[in-house]
Order: sequence, then structure tokens, then C-alpha cells
Amino acid sequence: MHIVIFAGGALRPGRAFYAAIDSADMFIAADSGAATALEYGCTPRIVVGDFDSLDELLLEDLSKRGSEIRRAVVEKDETDTELAVQAAIDEGATQITLVGALGGARFDHTMANILLLAGFESVPITLVDGPSMCWLVRGPGSSAIDGKVGDLVSLLPLSGDASGICTHGLYYALNGEALSFGKPRGVSNVLIEEHAGVSVESGVLLVIYTNAEELGGILS
Repeated sequence: MHIVIFAGGALRPGRAFYAAIDSADMFIAADSGAATALEYGCTPRIVVGDFDSLDELLLEDLSKRGSEIRRAVVEKDETDTELAVQAAIDEGATQITLVGALGGARFDHTMANILLLAGFESVPITLVDGPSMCWLVRGPGSSAIDGKVGDLVSLLPLSGDASGICTHGLYYALNGEALSFGKPRGVSNVLIEEHAGVSVESGVLLVIYTNAEELGGILS
């Protein structure tokens, strides 16, 4: 089951975002992400959070639409987005796409949402933002990277060094090498084939794919 979660940050739509909502089996929102979901015609099945940033009138409207409202206490250990991810897993998600998780007024929330990818191992989570999407590869493991020639790929160790990294279809090839935590050597690689891939023997690798055509449209 593919569940799309709307977090409370700024949402930049793009092809990956629309593909995600078109293929979603369920929507879940974290606090003010519910308002964003409605803007894009997506009624969340579940809305979770302490609702410090969501209007009570909108909550009432969501309830009338059939959304299940799960109110959390303000003083809690988890972020609203983390609660939403856990709710998705409890609902039987086999794939999670997280949108609206970057940008916004608080950089700490952005970092927390990226690190959430490493906090749940049972279900693959993809974070989508405008022309970019990112996901994890845990060693030993591998991942396909599909796109167009010229698209950008960055490979960043997320929780310590990652070793035994091999790539194919990328301009700067890695052949069993290591990438060191805190060293951005893996930034701005380029697809030279439409179907590329990466494998890692040990460590956790963050894969960031960026559609170059969409990025050009943003920058122009």
C-alpha cells in the first residue's frame, strides 16, 4: 500500500509529486500538512499532530469530510511528521512518500525530516521536493536510479562512513570505494544512462536524484 504523507513544510510540486499522489492508496497529514493536502485535492484519511499550526475550523471541516483526527499532546518526544509516518506503518504501508517535508520557516524541521528516513527500516520512504527526490540505501543493498541522461545524482553517507560502493550509469563511477561521513565527495554526479544504479556493502547512503529539466525551469 502506497501512502503519501503531507508534512507541514513548504511544498514544491513537480512531476514526482504528481506521480506520487496519482498512485497513492491513502493520504495522511501531519498537522498543517492537512491544509496543503486539501489545496491539491487530497483529503487525508488520517490527520495527526498537536495542531499548534492548524485552524480548528479546518479540523472540523476535515472531520466532516471523513478524516480521522488524532490529536497528540504538545509536550511529546516525537515530531508530528514522525507520528504520521508511524501511523502510515500501522495502516499497513508498504511504500511511503513524504511531501512538504523541506523548506518552510524552520530548518530544524527540514533536518529532522531528512533524518526520519533513517529512523524507519521496515518500509521504504521517499522524500519528494520539487525536482528532487531522495531515499536511503542500507548496506548490504542496492537501488535503481532511473531518469534522463544529464539528470543529477548525489550520494551522501548519512550515519557514518559508507563502504563498498559501486555505481553504474553515472559519470563519476565508484568501484567498491568508500564515501566518508561529513565529506561531500558524492555531490553532483550525473546520469549517463537512463537506468543507473548504486550498491553499498555497509553503511547508510542517502541518494538524491534531481530532474535537471525541472531544475532548469526553476532556476530560469
